[in-house]
Amino acid sequence: MLRGVVFDMNGVIIDDERVHQESWRRLCRKYGFHVTEEEFRTQIFGRTELDTLKYLFKDNLDPDKLQSYLNERVQIAMEILGPNPKPTAGVVEFIKNLYKVGIPIALATSSRRPYTQFVLDRFDIKHFFKCVVTAQDIKHGKPDPEIYLTAVECIGVDPLACVAIEDSVSGITSAKRAGMKVIGITTTHSASQLQGADMVIDSFKSLETRDLEKLCS
Repeated sequence: MLRGVVFDMNGVIIDDERVHQESWRRLCRKYGFHVTEEEFRTQIFGRTELDTLKYLFKDNLDPDKLQSYLNERVQIAMEILGPNPKPTAGVVEFIKNLYKVGIPIALATSSRRPYTQFVLDRFDIKHFFKCVVTAQDIKHGKPDPEIYLTAVECIGVDPLACVAIEDSVSGITSAKRAGMKVIGITTTHSASQLQGADMVIDSFKSLETRDLEKLCS
């Protein structure tokens, strides 16, 4: 039986994954990193900023320099995003429907708190979430299962009775390692790249609560 739903944010609630991808590409070009598309897909997209910077700089960063890069990357993303971001088609309505039928909802995002707060406030949806877990609330980012295990514990449900909604390979791996069923959405990657998910959708407009219930039955 379905007991809870945990949403990723980037590429799921807000279709900004390509914005973040481009911001990382610009940062890499600026500092002379030559990163392949495969590395972007498996080592950068969907992971925390801290894990990505450690990967790029091979852990050779002092705290002040690290914070500087973190701030610069987010600033680049905000400039690309512009003043009027839009939610992923159908996601706000889907969140409201889950809330109406009493299914606890959590957020598990690799973004830090300021950007997460910006998105939730802009779309006026924070009050629907029983729990919000960001990159600053965990020690190990996706694909480690910590962020999803933290989210399901927060809403008080068994991972086996909970569905995660993800757009990235590392996010799907994280949720699966936590013991959850996963729905992949093709905002960022193709359906074939999300084959680790239990179900793949192109839009929230085609998703119904009963689809999630079937996954947990």
